[in-house]
Amino acid sequence: MEKKKQKKQDGTWGHCSHCRYFDSPAKAPLDGEEAACLQPELSKFTLRVFGTCGCNGFELRSGLSKTVEEPALRA
Repeated sequence: MEKKKQKKQDGTWGHCSHCRYFDSPAKAPLDGEEAACLQPELSKFTLRVFGTCGCNGFELRSGLSKTVEEPALRA
């Protein structure tokens, strides 16, 4: 029996609202916004996701700082 090879995403995990594949017309989408996911390997599933969702196919949306995905420090 032959094992199926799975493609592994080498991207960094991040929230959909900060991802370039989150199909929102806004420059800085809100976390509660819903939009299509256009990530090439996931687009065949016609996913609708919220900004608070996330995955490891993440690529930072242009115009956003890398620090937007860093965890908030709590006092």
